[in-house]
Amino acid sequence: MKKSSSTASRQPSPLPLRVLHALVFAGFAAITLVGAWPELRHLARSQLQPYSPGTPPRLLLVIAALMALVGLSVVLVQAVRARSAHLLWSGLILAAVPLATWANREGPAVGRNSDAANLKVLRVARELHGRTVSELQKHGSIPEDEDSWRQALTQLTQGQPTTIHTRSFGALPFRLQKVASPDALPADAPPGTLLVYVLEGGAAYEIHAVGISPEGEASRLKQPGGEFLILSGAYNPDLPPPPPTEAEGHGSH
Repeated sequence: MKKSSSTASRQPSPLPLRVLHALVFAGFAAITLVGAWPELRHLARSQLQPYSPGTPPRLLLVIAALMALVGLSVVLVQAVRARSAHLLWSGLILAAVPLATWANREGPAVGRNSDAANLKVLRVARELHGRTVSELQKHGSIPEDEDSWRQALTQLTQGQPTTIHTRSFGALPFRLQKVASPDALPADAPPGTLLVYVLEGGAAYEIHAVGISPEGEASRLKQPGGEFLILSGAYNPDLPPPPPTEAEGHGSH
């Protein structure tokens, strides 16, 4: 009496063949996982801390890693059970290799650290500070209302967000928040926030920038010595007014 094909497929495969098959495809899976490891590590870190710096994990590399892990798990389990794994699972591992190679064609991602993210926040804060101190010296005072400061920030950033993301990988925008006192800054301001204090009358101001710590938490930017970074300006009548801008020079003719 003939055995059915289903019964034949359940027969244990030769031990050396099973081991060789598992080793070969474990190697293919390892190639994928090595290339995708930075993305998997970044994905895990981004979910374990409030904020994460840099670009989000590359989706195709994460998918390739999952394909390799799932396929390899089935192949290894079947090898331990003395069974031959279906070709589908081996094919899944093989497909993950070119997918990971193509997704990683531009090389490793850069700027995924707090220093790079804070540098962009600092650059925007300094640009706002430079524009404001020029206006202060030109006119003797600056606007005290928050809307004027927000408009100036929007002009500088052109709507571009920070390089800091939430757990859902949404990029945090640059924000501006006016405070009543430089000694009572809000502790819950998210990264990318510029806390602005303006002295009554508009003759002086301070800008405190909020960035991200290495642990992924909101943290005010600090100087190399550890002191908090404060960008401040005050009107000095003894200094000459700043030179006119190019637009102002053309308008005076």
